[in-house]
Amino acid sequence: MKKIYLLIFICFSFCSLAQEKLENKIFDPKIKTVLMYLENDELSMPILELGGSQYLTLGFDNFDLDIKDYYYTIKHCNSDWTLSDLDPSDYIDGYFEGQISEYQSSFNTNVNYVHYKLKFPNEDMRPKVSGNYVIYVYEDYDSKEAIFYKRFMVVENKSIIEAKVRNMNQAALYSTDQQIEIEVNYPGSEFYDISQNLKVQILKNHNWVNYLELTRPDIIRDNKFTYNDFSRIKFQGINEFHHFNTKNIHFYSENIVNISFVDNMYHFQLSEDKIRTYDTYTYRHDINGHYKIDVTKGEFPETEADYVYVYFTLKMATPIKDDNELYVWGGLSNFEFTNHNKMRYNFEQKAYECRLFLKQGYYDYQYVLSKEGKKDFAYIEGNHARTENTYTILSYYHDYSYGYDRLIGIKEISSKI
Repeated sequence: MKKIYLLIFICFSFCSLAQEKLENKIFDPKIKTVLMYLENDELSMPILELGGSQYLTLGFDNFDLDIKDYYYTIKHCNSDWTLSDLDPSDYIDGYFEGQISEYQSSFNTNVNYVHYKLKFPNEDMRPKVSGNYVIYVYEDYDSKEAIFYKRFMVVENKSIIEAKVRNMNQAALYSTDQQIEIEVNYPGSEFYDISQNLKVQILKNHNWVNYLELTRPDIIRDNKFTYNDFSRIKFQGINEFHHFNTKNIHFYSENIVNISFVDNMYHFQLSEDKIRTYDTYTYRHDINGHYKIDVTKGEFPETEADYVYVYFTLKMATPIKDDNELYVWGGLSNFEFTNHNKMRYNFEQKAYECRLFLKQGYYDYQYVLSKEGKKDFAYIEGNHARTENTYTILSYYHDYSYGYDRLIGIKEISSKI
């Protein structure tokens, strides 16, 4: 009976979200550093193999030191991240709601917080089908008030994907853009009319900003579907990310010019950055816009890393037009563009500035221009075909029999290979 009531309650709570695309979103300002990754690899995409033995780790911090009763459920989504029409009983094996019972207070930090952690799947809940999912975390059984959403995926390996990255054939784009050729091979006969129901998505550097979606193959030979229309299947190379490391409060690592302790808080001043639009390309190792929590001489960075202020400075002789905006962007901004990571122009310093409140660790970032809502990644950073980028190719099959998008293949490649 309890299971039936939970099913009704959760279905009612999600009915208002039916047409909304569910993003990685934090709704509670006291929640920070929400990470979900495969087992112990913080830089991996949260992708599970259906029926496999691996698990995802979900972790987050709360600055409210009172221990909270956090609960979670998962919701199945279409390939475009709108809610699918499946009932929880169609995609959940086990209970429709679970409790996050693992937590620990921060240790020896100036900013105190409680770190919560969940291992998923677990004995209480497992996904039954492949596709896109969102884990939905809330407090005290109140599933109408989420504290955050986090995306993850479950794949059933029914297709074989081969892909390669090349420089553009067009002379005008040869030095700036990267083209991708994809072949999806389905060797079986399980799927009906697969050429009409297959959809391929391409993500750059593990995020959904400016991702591509391909609905029709350019060449079909038997069960091999080739996508090679390079007028569509191309990405700007942009540039390697800037980076900084705040794991040591006593040592000025690369790109840090000052560390101060004011009002019981550490403040890290980064080196001044400049516009790289016309600079010659230089390879620098990066982690493609993501971050990894770390602290010097700490065995458990999840609870031993402190929160610090980090100051960004982009030198520019004059401000850009009033209808344009600049952002510090990357995993440190949850790959979002908000007032928190928006830069302000300092006329006295002739520079754009921004301050972010971040947990100690290693971070990548870039500067992005927003022009009338459109994001220009090359305006500040430059654009180079030689830039190392990671591309993730996802193949979906819309199963009309059951009415949902199955994720039937995944491939990850680097533009350097």
